[in-house]
Amino acid sequence: MKIDFSVVQSGEIVRRACGLLMLALPLSTRADWHRDDVSLAWRAEGKTVWRLSFDPKKGKPFFDPLSVAGTPSLTNFRPEDHPWHYGLWFSWKYINRANYWEEDRQSGRAEGATRWSPPTISTKPDGRATIKFDLTYTHPSGRVDLSEKRELSIAAPSADGSYHIDWRAHFTAGPHAVVLDRTPMPGEPNGAVNGGYAGLALRLAAAPLGIAFISTAGPITNFVSDRARPAAPAVACNFTDGPTGVGGIAIFSDPVNAGQNAPWYVINNAQFRFACAALLAPQPRALAAGGEFDLRYRIALRRAAWTPAALHAGAANWQRESR
Repeated sequence: MKIDFSVVQSGEIVRRACGLLMLALPLSTRADWHRDDVSLAWRAEGKTVWRLSFDPKKGKPFFDPLSVAGTPSLTNFRPEDHPWHYGLWFSWKYINRANYWEEDRQSGRAEGATRWSPPTISTKPDGRATIKFDLTYTHPSGRVDLSEKRELSIAAPSADGSYHIDWRAHFTAGPHAVVLDRTPMPGEPNGAVNGGYAGLALRLAAAPLGIAFISTAGPITNFVSDRARPAAPAVACNFTDGPTGVGGIAIFSDPVNAGQNAPWYVINNAQFRFACAALLAPQPRALAAGGEFDLRYRIALRRAAWTPAALHAGAANWQRESR
């Protein structure tokens, strides 16, 4: 490659050299978009970094895989034990007693139907994207009990591959009152060890990757059997491959969702790793006809391990950015 040194002024030499180098690189080393009728994906080094599915044949919209450039996927899609787990996804458990979470293993459909219109998608060459959905939650009777406007804003990856997804949702009850409920919590009538889950959820990569959970308060170690219920502004999971760090995912909950110390439900065993922003765990939520509320989360991925200090800083940065 020959460079014309007469164009040094104002950094032009750098821009031209970078452009020539990009043209000389094989296609597999570039980062670009892949889009079809049912999904949007960002690819780098010939591999999918993240993919959002909005296939109407699936039970919910979802992200899978989620990774940092160069790492294996940190999510787990439709494992045999729970084929209604979709990597990173959102689902209510019960709306007016109809189950929207579990799906029939044969039909792949839940009792209550989560439906959505084709999303509006805007992308930028640097990896930024904004996706907007209109969703409805339809009772088995055919009645729409709840509607949602969802906006997903994905940041461009930084030089080290880190990026985040800002997840915003506005819910409106239909013409009848709505009760959002969950499996009863331990200690409640008919309570179960797995009670409380509903909402934003992550099914995480299984062994042989190692995993450790952490919150803003420190490592999550108070598991009863393989389950823990921390209360914190954020939780994260750090992955390892032998002695090597692979990457980490953090979920930040805005105080508007469930207070400053949001409730979480975490499961950690070799094959079943799970984290849920269990906002209904303290109690079910009731809405009058036409009632409204908002939820806001940030999901952040990076190669470096998350620490309590990094989670605190991430939460503070997010709040400053959103003002």
